[in-house]
Amino acid sequence: MLKQVCQVAFLALTVSSLFSCNSQKSAPALRNELVVVMDEQMPGYFVLNGERYGYQYDLFKAYADARGKQLRVVDGQKPSVYANMLEKGEVDVLTTLSDHVTAEDRAFEVPIYRTSYVLLCGRRQASEVRRNADFELIPFLKKGKLLVSSGFKGTRAYSTLLDSLPANVYVSSSNSFDLIESVANGTYDYVICEMSEAQLGCALIRGVEEIYSFSEPIALSAVVTPLDPALKADFESWLAAYRGSSEYAVLNDLYFERGIVGELLNQSGSGYLPGRISVYDEVFKRVCEREGYDWRFISAIAYNESRFNPNVVSRRGAQGLMQVMPRVARQFGVQGDLRDPENNVLLALKVLGKIEKSLDFAPGTSWTDRMHIVLACYNAGLGHVLDARSLARKRGGNPDSWKDVSACLKAKSDPEVAKDDVVKCGTFNSRQTLAFVDQVWSRYHIYCHRIDR
Repeated sequence: MLKQVCQVAFLALTVSSLFSCNSQKSAPALRNELVVVMDEQMPGYFVLNGERYGYQYDLFKAYADARGKQLRVVDGQKPSVYANMLEKGEVDVLTTLSDHVTAEDRAFEVPIYRTSYVLLCGRRQASEVRRNADFELIPFLKKGKLLVSSGFKGTRAYSTLLDSLPANVYVSSSNSFDLIESVANGTYDYVICEMSEAQLGCALIRGVEEIYSFSEPIALSAVVTPLDPALKADFESWLAAYRGSSEYAVLNDLYFERGIVGELLNQSGSGYLPGRISVYDEVFKRVCEREGYDWRFISAIAYNESRFNPNVVSRRGAQGLMQVMPRVARQFGVQGDLRDPENNVLLALKVLGKIEKSLDFAPGTSWTDRMHIVLACYNAGLGHVLDARSLARKRGGNPDSWKDVSACLKAKSDPEVAKDDVVKCGTFNSRQTLAFVDQVWSRYHIYCHRIDR
């Protein structure tokens, strides 16, 4: 199994004005988590070293984040299994090949995107193909064994190959990286897989190259459980707005233009080394040591904010690895391009330091409680968290305890609670903020387990 670790650069949440009291628009009352089941033949979705990647995964992650939910993925299931799960309401959404959507489920279908399949082979064979001006696919494939991913079976191209190469074609439902490695180690001569999987595989597995792209488009859809019509309407509404955003443009650029690891590998020079979090490890270590933070903790924030993409600009104008606002840079006297990783991280640490100082924690407050509350401010703005601390204090709780503060943040969604004289910033839907804090903290623990300080 592939050993290298690849952190795919992509966006997550937007940091709003850190010291404002703007209320967030309420979302429908959905599940506390968004549960998505993947079709077993779903192309473009893959798990690498325990991390999930893929266009549809990132799309549903963005939707879950926007609704303040945790995303839970149920990996590849057969149609008989996922149909039953949808009917019983055990999952919210199925993501599948559009051809797999039954007539009964068409009313609950939401088209998502299109992709295609590509052919990979060893470097020596690829060189021969490039030198051959009269390349023909079928004669070329007759020279060796061809392994195809199971999703390719639904294409017309697969039927053509099966008719022409009945003894040379093998089908596998294994992880695409296992398929690509089987070419690298000589077990098979060729492999066909989805193009974004191929891009990542060719970048990380030496000696394998793409030589042919199949023109037949592959359509993928989401099917929402029929037990929750409001969820389908909400997802369609969100998707329509999301498709007009810069975040959506970045998503498409990531998977269908430069390639899933294009910018990452260009910056790192030689790709990832074992025992690293991102190509910016040295930047995080250097700046965090100077400012007094655990670099793994700050890396966890960056992952959730930008997926380590320094060029992300949100709809509100937040920029870079840590998604900080230009006006905040001016407030702190930080000059230079916010897309510069060192500038961006330095500014974020100054913001975190100011937040922590302004909260005036009591002596003896644990680092865990302090950082949970600081993270909430980083995401939601200081005003709403100050309200929650005041509520906690008034109710006999501890304003320095994340347990008590988070409970009061939840309570601020109630208009009656917002009328309390200690509440200065009105109602607040805390689901996105609470999800952000949980996600950063979970990733920080992953990094602590993986990487020594």
